Amino acid sequence: MKLSAKLICYHLQKSFPIHTSRLDVSPVLSCPVCYERQVPLKDGRIYLVTDPDFQLTFRHPKNILFLMVGTEYRNSGLSQPNMCIIPEDIPANTVLNRLQEIFLLYDQWNQSLMDSRLRNASIQELLDLTDCIIPNPMMLIGMDFTIIASRSWPLDGLSNSVLGSSEASWTLVDSLKQDPNYEDAFYKTGYFYYPGNGISVPALCVNISNNDKAVYRLMFSTGEAPLDDTFGFILEYLSQMVSHALSTGIMHNRDKAFPLHQIFISILTDPGADYVKISQQLTNVGWLSSHMYLCILVQTGLIDQKNLTLNAICNYLENTIPASCATEYKGNAILFINLDLCTMTVHEISDKIEGFIKSSMLSAGYSRKMLGHFNFHRQYIQASVALQVGKRKNPAESIHHFNTIALPYILEQATRKLPAYMVCHEKLLAMKYKDEAGQSHLYDTLRCLLEHNQNIAHTANALFIHRTTLLYRLDKIKAFLDSDLTDRDEILYLLLSFHLMDMESENRGNTPSKN
Repeated sequence: MKLSAKLICYHLQKSFPIHTSRLDVSPVLSCPVCYERQVPLKDGRIYLVTDPDFQLTFRHPKNILFLMVGTEYRNSGLSQPNMCIIPEDIPANTVLNRLQEIFLLYDQWNQSLMDSRLRNASIQELLDLTDCIIPNPMMLIGMDFTIIASRSWPLDGLSNSVLGSSEASWTLVDSLKQDPNYEDAFYKTGYFYYPGNGISVPALCVNISNNDKAVYRLMFSTGEAPLDDTFGFILEYLSQMVSHALSTGIMHNRDKAFPLHQIFISILTDPGADYVKISQQLTNVGWLSSHMYLCILVQTGLIDQKNLTLNAICNYLENTIPASCATEYKGNAILFINLDLCTMTVHEISDKIEGFIKSSMLSAGYSRKMLGHFNFHRQYIQASVALQVGKRKNPAESIHHFNTIALPYILEQATRKLPAYMVCHEKLLAMKYKDEAGQSHLYDTLRCLLEHNQNIAHTANALFIHRTTLLYRLDKIKAFLDSDLTDRDEILYLLLSFHLMDMESENRGNTPSKN
C-alpha cells in the first residue's frame, strides 16, 4: 500500500527526533531503499541517505521522500519539500527497519479490509479493524442521524441507533442544524475538517455520496491521530470500503419492521386500508379499541429539510413519549399516542412536546382525543387542518389545536364554493347594509343580544343603553327579520352569519359587496 510523506514522517517522529521540510500528503510512496550514488533515483520511492557527498537538486523526481542520516546533515537547510533529517546517532538500519514496519502495518491493515469485504462482513468490523491505524473514536452516520456503526464514540443513552433520539442527544442535533459549518459540510468532497461548535466535537470527515448527494458521513474525532491531512487519504480509502459495504445492503437502519410503524404507515398511505385487519393488528400489540388516542403532526422547517433531521425528530418523540409511535409522512413527523398506556398525563405530554417544538423552531397541529381504531386517519387530517388553519389565523404561534380552529375551519368550508355574503342570512345581510346607510344600530344590537343569550339586562348593560331603548330596537329587529327569535336553528344560522361576514371583511379588508 502506498503512503504519503507526511504519514510516514508522522510515524517516524514517534520513534526518532526528526526535522522535516514541507511534506506532501498524496499517497505515492513505496519501497524504502538506501541511496546509491550510481543508481538513478526513481519516482515514488523513499531514499535513506547516508552518503556525505549527496547533493539534492531540482532535477530529482518530485515524488520522493529523502531521509538524511548523519552528522553532515545536522545543520542542513530544509530548502526543498519532502526532506527529513534524522540525528546521526540513529543507525541507518534502525531507520530502515522502522520504515518496513510502517509499510507492513498498513499492508496488513489493507489486507484485513479486503478479507472483510470478501467475507461480506459488517461495517462495524471495518471500523474495528482500523483501530490499529486510527485509534481515535470513529463513527459512520447517516445524514438523517442514523448511527450505522461506531467505535469508542461516547453514545450513552442513545436509542434506536439514532442521534437525537433522546433529550440528551437532541441538544447535539439541534445545535448541528443551526451550525453553518455543519450545513456547509453537506457539500464537501474528499476529506475535510469539521471544527465542532461547542456541543459537537471536532472531527475529520468524509462524505459518502449517492447520485452526487451526501447520504453518509465517516468521521473520527480527537485522539491520538491528528485531525489534519495526515490521515486524510486513509479516511478516504476506508470510506471506499464502507461505500462498498453499504452498496451490499448490510447497513442497519431504523427498524421499520416494528409492527406499529408498519400499521400506521399503512393507515397514512393506503386510502383503501382494511380497518378490520388493522384493528386486529393493533390489538395484537396491545393497542386496544377501548383506548383513547391522540395524533400530533410535527411540521419540519427548511433548516430541518436541509439537515435531514426528520428521522431524529421521529425517534426523539417516540422515545420521549411512552406508548407512542412516530412515522415519517410527506416530510413531517406524525405521532400517535395511546393515552391509556402512556404513563404521562395529557398535560405532561403537551408540556414536553411543546417545549421541544418551540426550542427546535418547529410547528405542530394537534387532533382531538378519540376512542378506538377507526379514527386514526381522521385524526391525522384533524392535526393537519389544525396546523394549516392555525398558521393562517395565528402565524406567530407554533402550536395549534383543532379545538381552537374548529369554527374558522367550519366557516372556511362553508365558503369554499360561495362567498360569505351569499351563504349568510339574507335578511341579516340587508340589515347590515341598512345600518351602515342609516346608523340604526340594529345589526350590532342583534349580535350583542344573541351573544348574551337574549338576556335583556345583560345586553343593555353591554351596549350602555337603557332597557326601554333595547326593547324598542328589539321590536324593530323582529319586524325586519319577520321572526320572533325563538327558533334555535335560525338563531344558530344568525350567529354563524355574523362570523361569516366578519371573516369576509377580514379577508377583503372591507365590508362584503352588495353585488
